[in-house]
Amino acid sequence: MKYVLKNFRKFAGLLMTVLFVFLFNPRFAAAGSFHNSVVKVFVTANRIDYYHPWQTAGSFSKTGSGAVIKGNKILTNAHVVFDHTFIQVRKETDPQKFAARVEAIGHDCDLAILTVDDPQFFEGLTPLVLGPLPKLQENVSVAGFPEGGDKISITEGVVSRVEVIAYRQSLKKLLAIQIDAAINPGNSGGPVLKDGQLVGIAMQSLPKSQNIGYMIPTPIIEHYLKDLEDGSYDQFPVLGIDFNNTENENLRNFYRMNKEKGGILVTSVLPFSPAHQILQPGDVILAVEGTPLGVDGTFEFRENERLSLSHLISQKQSGDELHLKIFRGGAVVNPSVKLTRFTNLVPEENHFVKPPYYIYGGIIFTVLSQDLLKTWGGAWWEKAPLEFLNYSFGSGRYNALNRKDIVVLLQVLPDSVNVGYHDISNEVVAKVNGRTVFSFQEFVKMLEESSAENFTVIETENHFQIILNNKDIKQINARILERNNIPFQYSADVLGWLTPQESPNP
Repeated sequence: MKYVLKNFRKFAGLLMTVLFVFLFNPRFAAAGSFHNSVVKVFVTANRIDYYHPWQTAGSFSKTGSGAVIKGNKILTNAHVVFDHTFIQVRKETDPQKFAARVEAIGHDCDLAILTVDDPQFFEGLTPLVLGPLPKLQENVSVAGFPEGGDKISITEGVVSRVEVIAYRQSLKKLLAIQIDAAINPGNSGGPVLKDGQLVGIAMQSLPKSQNIGYMIPTPIIEHYLKDLEDGSYDQFPVLGIDFNNTENENLRNFYRMNKEKGGILVTSVLPFSPAHQILQPGDVILAVEGTPLGVDGTFEFRENERLSLSHLISQKQSGDELHLKIFRGGAVVNPSVKLTRFTNLVPEENHFVKPPYYIYGGIIFTVLSQDLLKTWGGAWWEKAPLEFLNYSFGSGRYNALNRKDIVVLLQVLPDSVNVGYHDISNEVVAKVNGRTVFSFQEFVKMLEESSAENFTVIETENHFQIILNNKDIKQINARILERNNIPFQYSADVLGWLTPQESPNP
């Protein structure tokens, strides 16, 4: 009897130890507690057809995941909810769906905040707490609702890389973490956890690969949440330069920087960017915020880890000062750059913000944007017209001084007034009746003014001329619209630019 009692006590003690470890070890505690912080997101969406900007492409449904954080907020991906017309969320333990709304969205960092107006939804939910940036080889867990089932799915993986990459949603280069845990359609927006804390949001996987996924890490999430504290989102800042490395010894000799150990060579400065009129081609940036740069534009991030200098810039908020150390003309100077909000010549995606358009003589005009470029589908950067891509990524964006918009001729709706021009499409507009075009609003007013003349001459950047006879042009415009079932000659914003006498739209 004593032997049995003695062994029972040993067994009971061992059992208590195991229970203590399970209940109080953060990793095991997390496994049983974070389920009620992960929600499934149901989205009905309807994307604008940017090539036919008066209409939408049609309604469709998609699902994603989300993580409950403090303040009765749900953190998810921007690409989960973009172009939404209706959103619902559901807890794993509750069959009821609740209507949700987008409180904030940041396409550049692929993050969005949802909320639910019904307070009943958040009853019993435990907000996830943001944790530190994980290190290489550390284990993490991905939670969410991938396709193939309706229950929560949890996969484990290892942190394999910490680097700056181009986010698929915006092509913006920001800090990301590569993990080998499976991230499948439906996982997007779900939390990545370590020791019960949220250390990232599942974002994207690498196509044609096995278990290579990426998450948005906490430094990006924290920057996004801090940006929203004033009630508006100003986006991650950019400096506005192109640069080369300085590895070549002849280059270093030419710029007289033999004594300097690192640095990058500024090759061009984007007009009207924060760096405009402060930095110049030929400058060598040696350090950013006191952090020395290597010859390849990287800096020491953590032990045995290096990151691109863009991370030093993206850590700042819009309105902050960025302090630089540069080598110019044989001397070291220390300028500061105010990182004001900056919109590229070709605007980033707006997603469901209706684009401006104007139809004149059966010719459809709009502005060049990332949204329009993406109408060319997957690998659009290889399929879109080269001239458009040049303004988006190439030298065109540097040479288009004083331009607010790039006005483009999309296509021609065939009619007797535009015979001979039916095959023209995807051209950049340069002039109207000899006057240079600097913005879409200015372009529209030029066309309206030209309608009082005998002819309107539209010239493209390829020096192609389109000449329209303005006799009965208003009746011709109406006839073309009716024939093609187009409700209005131009978008609502254009309506506001014209006087009531010039505006036939209701």
